[in-house]
Amino acid sequence: MDEALIKQLKNRVEEELRQRELALLEFWLQEFKNIMGKRHQELASLQTDVKSFVARMETRLRTLKGSQK
Repeated sequence: MDEALIKQLKNRVEEELRQRELALLEFWLQEFKNIMGKRHQELASLQTDVKSFVARMETRLRTLKGSQK
């Protein structure tokens, strides 16, 4: 293959990965901001929301790790 083509493909893949990572981080940041924006009456309700958030992230991580096999 031509060196220029290889470099172009590599740059395109890197840009696509960067865009996907950016979108992912924006999604989880917004989810966390939603939790922080709630008016929790008690510490327990905040803890519940944070635990739910962590559980969602863990589930997604397991899903992604499982699909790599």
